[in-house]
Amino acid sequence: MLDTRKSKTYNENHVATVLGPGTAVGGEIRAKGTIRIEGAVEGGVSSDDSVVLLPGGRILGDVTAGQVIIGGEVRGTVTAEDRIEIKAGGSVTGDLCAPRISIQEGVAFEGRCVMKPQPPRQG
Repeated sequence: MLDTRKSKTYNENHVATVLGPGTAVGGEIRAKGTIRIEGAVEGGVSSDDSVVLLPGGRILGDVTAGQVIIGGEVRGTVTAEDRIEIKAGGSVTGDLCAPRISIQEGVAFEGRCVMKPQPPRQG
């Protein structure tokens, strides 16, 4: 059977929301576009597009997005529809779930990896 579903493309360079360095948020963040985080979030983060956590950034909570790119610290479950990328110097304590997962050398990771397609989000 031919899969006729269109796959969505995600663009981490088209940033809609920025949480700058030195900024701290307590609570959940939800966005439609890409979120770039350089500060600290204590709570869940979700986006219909991408979550980009830069070095020095920290998320203490679950992360859900189309794609997640981690250069900072995450303590929570990370789930992506397309891919998760953990860059050198990044740190994740929690489980990863995405069809594609990339972990560079020099990453601190403690948890489980599950590589399987995510069901499309209803929305």
